Amino acid sequence: MPWEAILWGIALAATAGLRLFMPFLFVGVMARFANVPTPEILDWTATDAGMLLLLVATMLEMLGDKIPVVDHALDATATFLKPAAGLILPVALLYDFSPMTAWTLGIVAGGPLALGVHATKAGTRALSTTTTVGVANPVLSFMEDALAVMILVFTVIAPLIAALLVLLLAVVVIKAWRVMRRTFKPTAPTRPA
Repeated sequence: MPWEAILWGIALAATAGLRLFMPFLFVGVMARFANVPTPEILDWTATDAGMLLLLVATMLEMLGDKIPVVDHALDATATFLKPAAGLILPVALLYDFSPMTAWTLGIVAGGPLALGVHATKAGTRALSTTTTVGVANPVLSFMEDALAVMILVFTVIAPLIAALLVLLLAVVVIKAWRVMRRTFKPTAPTRPA
């Protein structure tokens, strides 16, 4: 079983939930400068045009995410794109080993993980906007950038640490959803006595 490719796929899916273009840029950089083989479907990420496009898109996404209101527009736009990226990345990395394993991992883990991370990020950002009038949003965005970069770096130098970071991120997602559900739970109207 290609454990390293599985760990890479899951780490890239989690990162896609935070930053849409960053994991694709990472794949291109690794293919171009570290001679990491890429699946055919992602070969374009290592081309000059592909890397330039992904670099510009990543920078614009990171910059836009620091601006209140723009961050919400990006979150709304990415609601369907991030889970799709979370599905595609593991499938692309594992398809040559086993198409069935690739699609299973993408559908069962990659897409839902990216969606969960994205939804938690968007929900946290909405909560931050209502409680701090958007003042804390850029700080949260920098923290998300740092987490995404950490996951990607550890994917290369210590895949098990990257997996632990993703597991920690999944636990945070679950806990955050529970807190948000309790916080935003509609209260039953009270009847006058």
